Amino acid sequence: MAGQKITMSHGLNPVSGFVLCGGASRRMGRPKALLAIRGTTMIERQVRLLGTVARKVFVVGWPADLSKSKLTNIIRDLTFLPDKLEGRGPLGGIYTGLLQSRSEYNLFLGCDMPFVDGGFLEFLCRRALESRADVTVPKSRARRLEPLCAVYRKRAAGAVRHSLANGENKVNRFFPRVRCEVVPWREIALAGFPPTIFDNINTPEEYEAAKRILNYEC
Repeated sequence: MAGQKITMSHGLNPVSGFVLCGGASRRMGRPKALLAIRGTTMIERQVRLLGTVARKVFVVGWPADLSKSKLTNIIRDLTFLPDKLEGRGPLGGIYTGLLQSRSEYNLFLGCDMPFVDGGFLEFLCRRALESRADVTVPKSRARRLEPLCAVYRKRAAGAVRHSLANGENKVNRFFPRVRCEVVPWREIALAGFPPTIFDNINTPEEYEAAKRILNYEC
């Protein structure tokens, strides 16, 4: 059932979860991880979601100059992982997480995706376990891959490192080098998830629109 931790099979370690918090949030004008939705910061929301399917949750790429004073004790007590390679975008964060992880399967989630829910994360993790692919990545209704809400096996770290070494910072550039399971939008829609599930918030206007759509009050 949604909201319960996944029972792992194949003798593998449980899933680890990683919230990706890197980036300057220039278009937003303030840190997206600290944006509030119904009085809860986005970082706390994502950590709690990951906690429904992951045995341990990490925060990757928290800016060194960003205070943690507004975070709850639950969040402050997590392990915050500085990027191993600064300025390399989300791919650098994924690489950092894979190096740190002791789990075979690792679920990465962007901090600016307010519509993702625990049911979808469970759906995605189960698909990753069934396929045993190196990367399990969903595709949106617009037919775009969503690599910041995806499951990566630890063994993919070598291919990620190869891309970074060659200056290829776009996440999906390394996908052809590994076994990649793409979850098509049709399958996601048939499972009952809405078209907005992968929408993110990059600007104040998108933030306000997201609050309206979710009928939240900050």
